[in-house]
Amino acid sequence: MQKGARLALSPGSLGRLVRSSLPRRHIRTLNALLWLVPALALVSFSVLYPLLRSVYISFFNYQIFDFQGGTFTGFKNFAQIPHDHNFTGAIGNTLAFALTSVVIAFVLGLMLALVIASLPKRMEFLRVIFLIPWVLPGAVVGLFAVFFFDQEVGLLNLTLGHLHIGPQHFAWLSNATTAMPSVISVNVWAQIPFFLLVFTAALTAIPHELREAMRIDGATAWQELRYLTLPYLRNVMVIISLVAFINNINNFGLIWTMTQGGPANATQTLALYIYQLAFQIFNFGYSSAIGVVWLVAVMVIAAIYIRILRREALS
Repeated sequence: MQKGARLALSPGSLGRLVRSSLPRRHIRTLNALLWLVPALALVSFSVLYPLLRSVYISFFNYQIFDFQGGTFTGFKNFAQIPHDHNFTGAIGNTLAFALTSVVIAFVLGLMLALVIASLPKRMEFLRVIFLIPWVLPGAVVGLFAVFFFDQEVGLLNLTLGHLHIGPQHFAWLSNATTAMPSVISVNVWAQIPFFLLVFTAALTAIPHELREAMRIDGATAWQELRYLTLPYLRNVMVIISLVAFINNINNFGLIWTMTQGGPANATQTLALYIYQLAFQIFNFGYSSAIGVVWLVAVMVIAAIYIRILRREALS
């Protein structure tokens, strides 16, 4: 009875025993892991499970009415991808959309950041004004753009009509030639504030003494930009371009709101194509296979960027 009584420990005694038997460093680690449990559970539920489920479904011929789980087809869905002309067209549209948007927004954002950084402090409110397009959801920006490019009452056509420039009542979003440039122009307008914000913050990290030294030595504004500003911004440029590129290749709300991938698939990106396969054609197996391939491609691109960044940092 006495031996059993010794083994019966209260919860408080058990906690004191654990704290006394473990080093303080291990206790802090356990406490940190305990606080991470809710976040890890949320990530697992919202990200990890859908990802693993998509990988699983990609090996099946899975339709919306396949309540038994579909038919296992192995790599048949993946073998179909290279022969899918819609897929190759969506890849081309995605790369054109993402690369063009990133390059133009990158250059314009850097130029605006350099201009704003040279302005007096009383003009800093301009930063807030330029950030407005970035804080708006993509679907809201798309709705504004639809009215802007409207064939009958759009602001663009009304302005061009008053100036007697170009054809009257031109259908910008219904023309296969002008639909993609129109979408890209709106996306650039919405992306510039992101580059502006990051570049403005990075410019403040450049030591003021180095600028003064170059100006004392008679360096021109171009020399200061080439030999001081751009080298200091190199790592930031790599990171921000990677983030913007991944964000743009996955852009859905803006394009879907403006054109829904039309006309004649002229603005159909891979994100829209996967959505149409899954939720309009209900071919979940094939859409999941394309999603898995696209995920691997994005991971490879990110790994290359990170490797370049590390090489630049070591050099």
